[in-house]
Amino acid sequence: MRFKKFGFLLLPLSLFVLSSCLGGDGDDEDFTQWRTENTAYLTAAEAEMLNGQKRYEKIVPKWDPATYVLMQWHKRGNSDSDLTPLDNSTIKVKYLLTTIKGDTLDSSYSQRDSLYSCRPCNMITGFWAATTVMHQGDSVTAIIPFTSGYGIAGSGSVLPYSTLVFQIKLAEIEAYDKQPWRP
Repeated sequence: MRFKKFGFLLLPLSLFVLSSCLGGDGDDEDFTQWRTENTAYLTAAEAEMLNGQKRYEKIVPKWDPATYVLMQWHKRGNSDSDLTPLDNSTIKVKYLLTTIKGDTLDSSYSQRDSLYSCRPCNMITGFWAATTVMHQGDSVTAIIPFTSGYGIAGSGSVLPYSTLVFQIKLAEIEAYDKQPWRP
């Protein structure tokens, strides 16, 4: 009987509780300034000139036209075979990952052996795209937009909407697999 008296309040109260759960928790608003700074940094890097030419080359993989990475080569490898790793090749790299402000987020140099072994297809999309155009011995700066990195969620110490700045050296193509894997 009591339920019938107050039942008309139950529905609006339930809808209010559910709608508050569905609404954002304010995270997007918390990162608005950070997203703006990262977007501005990326735009400036894409337009930056060095000796009359663009400093960074825009790399767009054929397998995902929505992905891109800005790359500046510091050293080109002199590989006899001139091979680039395939998606599922095992590679060894040295890397330093920083924010746009220069804060270190991760580094293979902090590990006992500074060579990090991985397969490009198991990494974030931007790192994958960058390493599969490199040759053994290449050293680059790769700027990865958040859409090709950790996205709107971030990961660990990487904030949402973070543009990633990688210093990468492809030390070795340890296992060169012949059948590339594509998403």
